[in-house]
Amino acid sequence: MKLHKSLLLSLSLVLLAGLARAQQQYFFPGAGQFDPKVPTPEQFLGYPVGSHYTRHDQVVAYFKELEKTSDRVHLQFIGKTYEERPQLIATITAAANYSKIEDIRKEHVTLADPAKTILGASSPVVVLLGYSVHGNETSSGEAALLTAYYLAANQNPETTKWLQEAVVLIDPSLNPDGRDRAANWHNAYKSFPPVSDPADKEHQEGWPAGRTNHFFTDLNRDWLSAAQVESQNRLAFFHQWYPNVHIDFHEMGTGSTYYFEPSPAGHESPILPKASYDFNATLAKYHVEALDKIGSLYFTKEAFDNVSPIYGSTYPDFFGAVGVTFEQGSSRGIVQESDNGLVTFPFTIRNQLTSGLSTVKGAVAEKLNLFKLQKEFFQTALDQGRANPAKGFIFGDSKDLSLTQKLLDLTLTHRLKVYPLDQDLTVDGKKFEKGKAFIVPSVQPNFRIVHSIFEETAKLKDSAFYDNTSWSVIHAYGLKYAKLKVLPALGSTVDKAPQLKTASALTKSTYAYLLDWSDYNASRALYDLQKRGIRVKATYKPFTVNTAAGKQTFSYGSLVIPVANQEVSADSLYKAVQQAGVVAGLQFQSTGTGFSLEGIDLGSNNIRTVKKPEVALLTGTGITAGEVGEVWFLLNQQLNLPVTKLEAGNLGRTDLSRYSSLVLVSGNYDALDKRSVEKIRNWVNAGGTLITFRNASEWVIKEKFVQEKLYTDSATAKKGQHKD
Repeated sequence: MKLHKSLLLSLSLVLLAGLARAQQQYFFPGAGQFDPKVPTPEQFLGYPVGSHYTRHDQVVAYFKELEKTSDRVHLQFIGKTYEERPQLIATITAAANYSKIEDIRKEHVTLADPAKTILGASSPVVVLLGYSVHGNETSSGEAALLTAYYLAANQNPETTKWLQEAVVLIDPSLNPDGRDRAANWHNAYKSFPPVSDPADKEHQEGWPAGRTNHFFTDLNRDWLSAAQVESQNRLAFFHQWYPNVHIDFHEMGTGSTYYFEPSPAGHESPILPKASYDFNATLAKYHVEALDKIGSLYFTKEAFDNVSPIYGSTYPDFFGAVGVTFEQGSSRGIVQESDNGLVTFPFTIRNQLTSGLSTVKGAVAEKLNLFKLQKEFFQTALDQGRANPAKGFIFGDSKDLSLTQKLLDLTLTHRLKVYPLDQDLTVDGKKFEKGKAFIVPSVQPNFRIVHSIFEETAKLKDSAFYDNTSWSVIHAYGLKYAKLKVLPALGSTVDKAPQLKTASALTKSTYAYLLDWSDYNASRALYDLQKRGIRVKATYKPFTVNTAAGKQTFSYGSLVIPVANQEVSADSLYKAVQQAGVVAGLQFQSTGTGFSLEGIDLGSNNIRTVKKPEVALLTGTGITAGEVGEVWFLLNQQLNLPVTKLEAGNLGRTDLSRYSSLVLVSGNYDALDKRSVEKIRNWVNAGGTLITFRNASEWVIKEKFVQEKLYTDSATAKKGQHKD
């Protein structure tokens, strides 16, 4: 019996060693020797790559092991996601390079300065490989493990040369929260043996799926708006380096093969140099060679856009890099049937690994040309800025400093040159006040991002596109701005966003506190007071009254907080108003009288109590997850309001009486059963407010809520009306 067990153990070890060698040969054919001190992903994780979906914590753990066992690998944590997962960057280069890495970085970023000389052959090229921005496009995350292992452990002279001449930056998971959502799904429903039937639950991810982050936001479309914390952390790192080549790894439908750029000629940005796009064809030669060698099918010059800086593969183009999208036909599980035969998870990983390594090879071979491309990119940006009809842009609203602050922060996130307005200025009938408005000149190295934020989208060559064709940020903000035909005198640049609001001490009142409803953060102040149990009113007509700071006019929607008839003492009310001002960054005013100098008095019936909102948001299969995320993010992050997410399928068993508002975004609501529809109807009749978005309005119309005037359409809601 002991001999039998010993024999089985020996056979098992031999079998495992054989499988490890087979997988090594599959992923790294003819790759030569590897440093035995550096464990393979299989050795560390305990399973072959492609047989299981690797969770983000395991990805982080493996990269830590690489740092411990290889002097080529060094880790940097650049932030955390909303779900507290770390965002990781691995810097992989020769040990001699890393010993002077800060000097290399400082020298490299001079490529973005048109006045500085170009780098020479002794300077390393910088390559950034970004994986899994869409969390359920999972092959690239596994490929990140293998790519890092290869660069850390391979001992071929070619690999040694790469690391002497390049700094490779690896972001193994741009969307850790979404990746884990997808990994947990696929691991939970995989079979033994695997099921290739596309209808199997393993291949049919449940709502909201792992594509997006915690707030169901598509991070691949957040590079320009930078609304999400992952994007903000990632951009801060990007601007430390300005890579020469930046790869964004993706997946597409199972029936497709492999895609890399060049993209279609008509799908290029008219404000970028043609040379930037031409270099995609230069790098493509290296991908062609590598994929031909392993017999993988691929296509180029089709389908995908390369126009907008909202994308991870195009934003780098706006900073002189060669940004490239890689797209792999996805297995969406361990194996899945397709018109091209069985698509296996290991196969998809191998293609991503192969093109990642070919990128490093191509970048090293084309290093001097990449330096030239980036240097000339920023030089021609100055020429473009000089030729632009608007010599600059001014923005800022003294009545909405919160929104002004947000846009100022965004311009600095993208490293634009911004100047404070030193004297009052009127442009096109709009008055901009000193210290509360900012000027962004056109003539600057980052003009193309200036254009993307402040100018209308340039005319495009084609009429059919894969995705977004307009992204002018200033119009999305709705903030007061103007184009400048002539620049005023400019002082020093704004290097760090100043706090625009300088709140003075609030005078204690025996009568009422007031807040004008003109600032973006006024709604945050309102909800903060309500959750503290303070009775707040809003005016439906304007009035002018004497305040402790002097005569002031309050417009529609402005808040009135009377001292009388509160459920807290006058002292507690004073503290609550002070705290709400701090939370929202706003200045409340106090008044000792209800008699207005103009307009209605403070006891008017046109000043009405605003009920504290209790908001529910309908979620689930058939409902557009991205729009759910938008509402959730806005209410949660802007108002600090704990919105309840209700599963549509459970609505019939949910007591709606606790909610003042129910939000429906786009989606298919036909799945709601009669009991749920009747429950919504009864709740609306009892005073609940149904708020609909886009296609949800069609469902509401069908259910005749419009005719009964029992809902609020978000598209027609007027500013200043406090609908709960």
